[in-house]
Amino acid sequence: MTGTAYPHVFRPTEIGGVPLRNRVFVSAHTTNFGEHFLPTERHVAYHAERARGGVGLIVTEPLRVHRTSLGRAGGLGTSRDSLPMLERLVTAVRDAGSAIFTQLTHAGRHSENVFERTASWGPTNRRFHAAGAVPHAVNRREMSEVRNAYVDGARLAADAGFQGIEIHFGHGHLLHQFISPLSNDRCDAYGGSEENRLRFPLEVLDSVLDAVGDRVAVGVRMSADELVEGGQDLAAGTRLARLLDTTRPIAFLNVSVASYTVPSIGHHVADMNEGHAPYLPLAYAIADACDSVPVLTACRFVDLADADHALADGRLTAIAMTRAHLADPHLVRKALAGREHDIRPCVAHNFCIGEVAGHRAITCMMNPTVGREAEWPVEPPAAEVPRRVVVVGAGPAGLEAARVAAERGHDVQLWERSGELGGRLGTARRGSGRGELDRLRRYAEHRLTELGVDVRTGRVVGAATVLAERPDAVVVATGALDRPSAVAGWGRTLTAAEALDGRTWTGRTLVVLDDDGSWTAASVAETAARGGAEVHVVAAAGTPLWDIGWYSRMTIVERLRSLGVRLWTSATAGFAHGGATVTSGLTGQATTVDGVTDVVALAIPETEHVLAEHLDGTVPTVHVIGDAVAPRSLLEAMFEGHAIGRAL
Repeated sequence: MTGTAYPHVFRPTEIGGVPLRNRVFVSAHTTNFGEHFLPTERHVAYHAERARGGVGLIVTEPLRVHRTSLGRAGGLGTSRDSLPMLERLVTAVRDAGSAIFTQLTHAGRHSENVFERTASWGPTNRRFHAAGAVPHAVNRREMSEVRNAYVDGARLAADAGFQGIEIHFGHGHLLHQFISPLSNDRCDAYGGSEENRLRFPLEVLDSVLDAVGDRVAVGVRMSADELVEGGQDLAAGTRLARLLDTTRPIAFLNVSVASYTVPSIGHHVADMNEGHAPYLPLAYAIADACDSVPVLTACRFVDLADADHALADGRLTAIAMTRAHLADPHLVRKALAGREHDIRPCVAHNFCIGEVAGHRAITCMMNPTVGREAEWPVEPPAAEVPRRVVVVGAGPAGLEAARVAAERGHDVQLWERSGELGGRLGTARRGSGRGELDRLRRYAEHRLTELGVDVRTGRVVGAATVLAERPDAVVVATGALDRPSAVAGWGRTLTAAEALDGRTWTGRTLVVLDDDGSWTAASVAETAARGGAEVHVVAAAGTPLWDIGWYSRMTIVERLRSLGVRLWTSATAGFAHGGATVTSGLTGQATTVDGVTDVVALAIPETEHVLAEHLDGTVPTVHVIGDAVAPRSLLEAMFEGHAIGRAL
């Protein structure tokens, strides 16, 4: 076994007396696997898989300590009915060699509570965003009730065998709402000065330490910086860290960023556009404020090289690689075995958090087995009867189908009409900040080579060509195409591929007609704006870029606005004499955009499924997957490719 490439990652350590076999951990994240706010076998299978993969520590998703914080139906509460399944979870993870902590929180004012029909609770009645529910401002009796609920939750966690507990002081949850001047304008002893605003969170922490501090390692999760004007900034974060380090016997500080405000929370789960480890300097600042308490951190440590670099100077004790462990739960084990090239990469497209925000079970675009570990083992079982399989189309769906089918022992051919694999990824990866998408293609190409898949590019495939191979099964993954279109008063428009072909944008004026609402429009607009163009995005929909997940949408909108991009919603555009007239569907007001030089029209792509119709009835099995069925996202494409690969 190896691992010498990452000496800091693979050096054992301990937190609060709990030994860790390495310095990589999975941070707390909601899975929505719960039923009636109780843990399930799905939780056990999910976390046990990551423990078997070699991670040093798993912090399970928060136990929500009070009925006013239950929020999502798939979340977890602190009912004593949870104890048997929590014990099973702890045992499964520890038996596989990982340490296991849990988190306690009250979500406060952003707890939706749509299933319990209770009002959200906050320090005041300030909403967390303009359309958020108005919270109930808690009184002292209710604060005491919440504090006792934290203690009950801590005792439950200790009884279940968790080795550690983190109390959530960050991310805009209730205790952070008391800390932040942006959300706490109380006039009593729990508001006003920083000392007063810290009073309730510290009372909660002290109560938990008194109750279980001799049984488990108790630490704090905190935001180094709220990343919103008027909120808790880094200076306040460092003061809090120093206070905790010097006055409380906590076992660790787990540091990240942001709060549940818009667009701050979008940075908490930074997508690929923000690069690797974008908030590491803030974690270092917190660590520098502490003399003795171990400091952990999170936020887009993509690979072990990122983690090792962050640990190198000794200021940090452990690094969260949470989304990386969604993409490949065995990344640590593979690295130790010298198989780092087999690690399935996380590209931070953020479908994972998008599913959670939509009250659906978490999953991963790169790894469709997430949430299905019990029925879909990470390593798919060998096919009972190896078959001859032809996959036509090497976009994401076709690549995944070919890979999984080959891993199961089928004889696979993969045909692609263009000169390279990846399909529409070839266009997507050229957008500003979207280069990480190419990691999907590179991983698939590597695995297909290792598996001996017969890959043929530059092949226009018809039914006769397929039939000549005498396949047992054909997978049609021919995708969808963006067709050039003409707009009245302008003429032929650019496609997204043409707009992202590396052209010069300096001094140009671009109008993007967006009927798609996806990352395509966002990438075209951001790329052109960064290249020096004046950019207008016009959509008939009432929400800009509506098909992008909420977390990433708020940060891309923030970036586009900072670049001066105009986002016109509920609007239409007409063209004449080299200019555009943008008309609001809400007010009827018309605005003239002069000197338009380029127009990109983004309509719904056209599916390519003619081959499937020609093959129907001529081969034993024909499957149509991905955009060849209907244009959708990468999440659906990868899922369907994976599912077919397992089913063949």
